[in-house]
Order: sequence, then structure tokens, then C-alpha cells
Amino acid sequence: MLQELRAALILVVEDVHEISDGIERLLKADGYRVALARDELEAIKSAQLTPTDLILVNWTGLSGEVLATVRRIRERAAVGDQIPVVFWIEDLDEGEEVALEENVYLTRPDNFNQLRDLLARLLDERSTVAMSSPQNEFMTTISNYRTPFVIRFMDTKPRVLLELTNTTEMTLKSIEILTIFLKDEGPAAGSSRAHIRFDRISSVQPKGKAVISHRTWIDGRPASEAQDQIGRLQVVAGAVKPYVLDISWEDLDGKIQFQRIPVGH
Repeated sequence: MLQELRAALILVVEDVHEISDGIERLLKADGYRVALARDELEAIKSAQLTPTDLILVNWTGLSGEVLATVRRIRERAAVGDQIPVVFWIEDLDEGEEVALEENVYLTRPDNFNQLRDLLARLLDERSTVAMSSPQNEFMTTISNYRTPFVIRFMDTKPRVLLELTNTTEMTLKSIEILTIFLKDEGPAAGSSRAHIRFDRISSVQPKGKAVISHRTWIDGRPASEAQDQIGRLQVVAGAVKPYVLDISWEDLDGKIQFQRIPVGH
């Protein structure tokens, strides 16, 4: 009898709740199981308790520090070097992927699709789980809904508001937009000190609309009305769209669905 296939388990190590929550929802939407850890110690304990197929770490550090961390986790959790470990760090150029040693990788993805492709390749190489079933199930489900949401920015001085319209004939629940981390403006633009958080919406009725509340944070503190940054997400005709609204929701069967809408100027 063939052994029942299971979805791959990815251990995400991230100490910022909003980021780990967003990564978790995106990975689950692709059919993966997800475990969360806030630091190296929690990662070791999690890997000891549950067999892990891949470890994804959002971390800042030099290559030597990264390797030392990987070796401690592998040694203390007794997972060996067959478990791929991916470090998502800011020290690389966007889109770069670097292999450090046996199954240790550094990356700074341009977008989530690049990251998901890397994870899929590494898990496929291990040949311990078959990702085709959950992935195909996800793609079949998403194709039924296509792009259910349409957005509109409303300039209601002094604030810009985001309106979300459910274009389907069904009620969509638990709607969330991932936190958007802004980039500095100018020729030497890098990571900004600002990010925008959106409130969750419990549900939107068929053909219904909802205005999503948000808050801009700068240097870890809520920004004032005058410092609000959501206007940078408005689309300007002919301009490059540097950001995306990553929207997740639950369908009638309780399955997590996902839509990506390019925005910004």
C-alpha cells in the first residue's frame, strides 16, 4: 500500500508577528503546512518536536553568522544537513539567490513568487513529499474565483482610503491585506522606515463594498495624519507599480484563497 502523502512542513523563523503571519498565510495558500518560531531557540524546539521539511528564516546577518546559526539549529535539533535552510536577508541585491553550503541558501526575493519558486525547487529536490496534489488543488480552487476583488483609492482629504469591492456572487470572509513595507524614494532607494498595516475585514457580501482601515507606521510608531503614506500606493497611469496588495480570504468551504494586485507609483 502506498504511504499517504502529506504536505510539506515549513518552519518559519521570524520575530515580527505581522511578517510571520503574512508569510504563514501565503505559504498555507500554496498548500504547505507551517510552523512558526520567533528565534533560534524556538526553531530548535519546534524542529525537535515535529519533522520539518524546510526552514525559512527572515534574518539580518553576515554569511558567517548565518552559517553558525544554521549549524547550531541542525546540531541541536538533530535534523542533519538534508533539511534545506533558506535565509531571507536584506544584505543581498533584490532577486539574488546564493548557495552557501550543503542545503543552505541566502535570498532576497523580488516578490513572493520568486520565493515560492525557490522553496518548491528545494522541496522537490528532497523528493520526500509530493507537492503536486496540494498545489493543483490550490490552482484549481483559485481558478474558480480568478480575481474577485477590485480596489479603488478614494482621496478624501486629508486621508486616502482604500475601497474593496467583492465582484463575486458569494460572501467572502476573513479578508486581509498583508503589511506593505515601503521603499525610500530617490535614486539610492532602499528599505524605508515606513510600512502600512491594514485592518482585517470579517466579510464582504456578494457585489458588496468595504473601506479598509489602515495605519502608517514609521520607526515602529504610528504616524500622524500628515505623515500617512497610503497615497504612495495609488496607481499613476504609465508609472511602474513597485508594490502589490497581497489579499487573502476564505471561501465558502473555509479554504484560504489569494489574490495579488499591483499598485503604487
